[in-house]
Amino acid sequence: MNKRRGRIANKFMITFGVFTFVILLIVGLVTYYSQVSIYQEQCEQNLQNVCAYLKNLMEEEKEDTLLYQDYLMAHYEEMKLPMDFTEYRSYRGAFEKLFAEKYPDKTLGVDIQITECDDETQLSYFTYRHAYWTIVFEKARTAMNVYTTYYIAPPGDPLYMTYIIDCIREAKEDDPNYINIGITVEEPLEQHKTMWEAYNTGENPHGYDVYDNELGHTYAYYSPLIIDGEVIGVVSAEIEVDTVNKDILYNTMQQLVFVAIVLISGVMLLVAYINARYVGRLSKLEKRVKQYSETKDIKVAKEIEQSRNGNDEITTLSEKIAIMIFELDNYMKNLVSASDELGKMKQQADIMNELAYKDSLTGIRNKLAYEQEAQRLSWGIAAGNAEFAIAMIDLNFLKRINDTYGHEQGNLAIKNLCTLICKTFRHSPVFRIGGDEFCVVLEKLDYNSLDKLIADFSNAIKQNEANTDADPWVAFSAAIGYACFDKEIDRDVNSVLKRANKAMYANKKAMKASRND
Repeated sequence: MNKRRGRIANKFMITFGVFTFVILLIVGLVTYYSQVSIYQEQCEQNLQNVCAYLKNLMEEEKEDTLLYQDYLMAHYEEMKLPMDFTEYRSYRGAFEKLFAEKYPDKTLGVDIQITECDDETQLSYFTYRHAYWTIVFEKARTAMNVYTTYYIAPPGDPLYMTYIIDCIREAKEDDPNYINIGITVEEPLEQHKTMWEAYNTGENPHGYDVYDNELGHTYAYYSPLIIDGEVIGVVSAEIEVDTVNKDILYNTMQQLVFVAIVLISGVMLLVAYINARYVGRLSKLEKRVKQYSETKDIKVAKEIEQSRNGNDEITTLSEKIAIMIFELDNYMKNLVSASDELGKMKQQADIMNELAYKDSLTGIRNKLAYEQEAQRLSWGIAAGNAEFAIAMIDLNFLKRINDTYGHEQGNLAIKNLCTLICKTFRHSPVFRIGGDEFCVVLEKLDYNSLDKLIADFSNAIKQNEANTDADPWVAFSAAIGYACFDKEIDRDVNSVLKRANKAMYANKKAMKASRND
């Protein structure tokens, strides 16, 4: 029987081994090609996002951007920045000190414009601005995980572009310790169609410039910088296609290794279970039949005699089947009973777990659930891939409603506010963390639509307050504040919550001042 048992186990191992290999092959191919499509779309979207971000920053400071670009075009040879500088504050400090010495009684931008200052002061100011923009573009490159970011503008010659800002520092030929500023290069139309399309049309192009350089195969996206209706240059971001393909292959291999471990472990457990549960039971059954033949146990003998019909192989098979049915019947009864008990215990545990994380008044998640969510966000912060915002919402005048109309109406106001919050932030988890305080964690779709959602909620509150004919628990008022996770200033989730809470109280104060007016 042991040899027979070994042969059965080996057949199971071979069968499941072939099955595992086929599944891994299919999963690997499907994962790789789906990753190629998804990851390339993500990279292209990332290029668009970083260009839009840098473009918005420059357009917000449009007057200074125009002055900076004009000055750099004319005086780039006079500007000096070391190759290894890592911050811009020292250059700003040097400018402020020089300005204070030369114009002690004047305020820049109020009493005097930078263009009215002497050459030394202007050079100090625009050197500081170049250091600032270089740092901004370098940080954007690192944060968005692209190869390079830069801003270029035409110097006047057709099909030429001057690098106003470039996060890849190139040393001067005559002095390698300093950055080569104001590099002007020819950009042929046939090689940079998308770039010239962005500049000439003033619209974001559909597509990318794809070319080979010393870095390899590269995608480049361009976005026009428009100030006062005029295109003055283009912002660009680039990413290496080879890097993208390596990342795709690495991610695919990671997933495939994980699936392989899970699948192989499952197959080994399944084979072990079958070997112990079924093949082993056959061996035990044979031993019991042999034991009856040797010991002539009365109970087993009676069962054999009741099913015995003749003295041949069928009789022997009938005897063994009778014993197997008896054992399986007992086993199945115990198994069903145990399964029912486990099901009831699991159901009770699920109910208790749900109640532990559920707010009894509103039916949404409670403070304990928020703490669990904060732990999940903390893991994202530790992994370096956290991107979320927290909104704090507080019901106004709850005490007045409770004191005037009773706590039942106050509870109704809380539930009405909860309904409005859940309706506005329908894709985000909402938590009641205090008597009249609510918290919303915004990620992914709602994080990207954060400003619109906050505006929608504020407008809904204004409409509520305007309904003067309704009861206070229907025409309720609430303050809202939010904060986005910033790895430069936030060390944990609680830091983001505190800033959101502070913003909420500022909104509450502003609402109170508006009502007093």
